[in-house]
Amino acid sequence: MTYSAQVPATGGPHWLVVTEEAFVPADSGGRVETANLLAAAAAAGVRLHVIVPGLDANGRELHRRALPGVRLESIPRKEELRSHVGLAPYLFASRPLPQGLPAQLLRDHLADPYDAVVAASFRVAHLGTDLAGRLGVPLVVRPHNVESRYFRQLARSSGALRRWPYLVESWKLRRAEAALHADERVSLFADIAEQDAADRAARTRTPVLHVPPFLTVRPDDGRPDQGRPDGGRPEQGRPGGDATVLFLGSLDNPNNTDAVRWFLDEAWTGVHAAVPGAGFAVVGRRATPELSSALRDRGVRLTVDAPDVHVHLRAAAVFVNPVRAGAGINIKMVEAMAAGLPVVTTTVGARGLHWRPGEHLVVADGAADFTAAVVGLLVDPAERAAIGEAGRRFVRTELDGARHISRMRAALDHPRVPG
Repeated sequence: MTYSAQVPATGGPHWLVVTEEAFVPADSGGRVETANLLAAAAAAGVRLHVIVPGLDANGRELHRRALPGVRLESIPRKEELRSHVGLAPYLFASRPLPQGLPAQLLRDHLADPYDAVVAASFRVAHLGTDLAGRLGVPLVVRPHNVESRYFRQLARSSGALRRWPYLVESWKLRRAEAALHADERVSLFADIAEQDAADRAARTRTPVLHVPPFLTVRPDDGRPDQGRPDGGRPEQGRPGGDATVLFLGSLDNPNNTDAVRWFLDEAWTGVHAAVPGAGFAVVGRRATPELSSALRDRGVRLTVDAPDVHVHLRAAAVFVNPVRAGAGINIKMVEAMAAGLPVVTTTVGARGLHWRPGEHLVVADGAADFTAAVVGLLVDPAERAAIGEAGRRFVRTELDGARHISRMRAALDHPRVPG
């Protein structure tokens, strides 16, 4: 992923941003969202100092190429077993604030003041509150979902070995959320999903703003060319040509692995029987050997840790997101729609934005309906193109990064400053 924005050395707003992890390559929903937020802020003229947990020397170079002109700094991750012990959620305990960093940042602040601290995920909200309080500047927390709810859903999707650790983490996160909702160091919550924003607003006096996902900024954005040198739309998935059905997502996530297995067991046989030339491709990171073998044994084209998922999006005919549990917004769907790829998902997968089923995407629940929806798009190029283009227009209009940054900056004009 490459961004063209260059940030001026001086002048303009100055944000100290803490991310939850390295975000290049952007091979998961959280990483895509973080990378896109930073790219949008940089393109809007915001000067960024970005703190990244667990960023090694090789990763630093990759991140510098992705965000030229942005100041990057790494802090340690503590992923050992003892990070699970205690009342603090593992998500917090595994991302400690290094000794000496606050003093360094205070010196930086005195020389070139920060206008805000941005915790780019709830998972680093504890770092954001600490730093905002020390620096005396507003704090924006950008939750990707309600984490306690997300971990409860992970528990329901997992086997016995993982279920109890997920439930314990969910309990710890509920306590952390309640504390954060009452913390006066937080000036603004910028929730990614509309329902999450409404739920949070009912539980905190801190202002809550619904800021949908940031769309990927790519060098070819705004051009009609989406894959052919002549600028035309590729005729993907046409009978007799490529008819690839694509799933994209982190393959160590129980919700995603459940979705892939369900689609294979309940829908894929019917799809392939109706469209014999169709193929199923899965692209993601951290696939277990067991899952990899199971997919390849079924003839699935598996790509693990792809450096650029857009290559796979452009080569597909239909994108499927048959997720049966989850929280927040499925960023993978946004990426697919931005590429002009028609999406078939479930009611669970369609939550979070006011896209319209049947116009911007296709929503189907149950094996028979999901199979019929995928087959219908594969055999109908006109419908496939209409849904793909409508989805593309929707995300480009609704998820405009410049507008999102402008709204966040406007909300910070009257901040709740740490007391």
